[in-house]
Amino acid sequence: MTDDAELLRAAQLLNGVFDHEDSLTVESLRWYYDENPIGPAAVGRVEIGDQRVGNYALIPQRFLSTEGESRILGIGVDLAVDPESRGSGTFRKTVEDSYKRGIAMGFDGILGVANANSAPRMVSTLGWRALDPLPVTLIPAIGRKSTFVSTVVDESWVGFIRSLSSTPFPRSSESGYSPQWTSELLYWRLSRPGKRYSIHVSDEFVVVSTRTHVAGVPVAVILKVLNRVEGAVTKIGTLASVVGRHHRAPFAIHWGRNPAIKVRGIPLPQSRLPSPLSLVLHGFSDDFDADNFELGEFEFLDFDAY
Repeated sequence: MTDDAELLRAAQLLNGVFDHEDSLTVESLRWYYDENPIGPAAVGRVEIGDQRVGNYALIPQRFLSTEGESRILGIGVDLAVDPESRGSGTFRKTVEDSYKRGIAMGFDGILGVANANSAPRMVSTLGWRALDPLPVTLIPAIGRKSTFVSTVVDESWVGFIRSLSSTPFPRSSESGYSPQWTSELLYWRLSRPGKRYSIHVSDEFVVVSTRTHVAGVPVAVILKVLNRVEGAVTKIGTLASVVGRHHRAPFAIHWGRNPAIKVRGIPLPQSRLPSPLSLVLHGFSDDFDADNFELGEFEFLDFDAY
């Protein structure tokens, strides 16, 4: 268990570097770094005295291939360097420290979800591999009947979430690697301090959503679609209708890849997004073939976008 002083140093750096809507706290970082049911995070860090000047957290996520091969990748988040330490090699030292900690904890590599500033440096300077960007789609939330039951997630739904499936949720992709979700992992993810999520449940799917605003217009965000029945497929318009009605939003946004969803909507170019997301990959050993790793499924809730 990470001690409070260490988490506080990380929170102070992250709050100073990033403009978070809600400031990070010891409580929120303990949830993220220590309480993941898959295991604790590998947190690379550089410190000068009692001040943290570099931070990079690898949050473990299990990925399964179509052949059943299991890999633990650290989802790279919270990469920050104190402005006064930039140009001193702190960026590289921080990332390389995360390598050492990740390898010691048995991770196979890092899947980084980086911004437009960090991703090129990781590829050109550190030799990482850039993955193809995932599509962003805007969908009108046109009302239609559905069998989904929608609710805001609160403490009264804890038992329900944990009972959704006694086994891992079925994967929807027939190729590549997909994150493995369980009811326990879903419960942990939706328990993030200071955040509010909604779930929409049918006999075939569990959908997680939230609400944001774009140019003052409310927009429902489809964070994750989990199959409850193997091979089930739905239309993105159906999901947009469900989440849009719940959040009272005229549009929904979906980012990522999920073969369980037939996507038809308005594609949003990466160049027009306020903060485009880049995916980068680094393997820790020759045993992990990072050059041929492909994502068959990956969405917002598979990392820390919201």
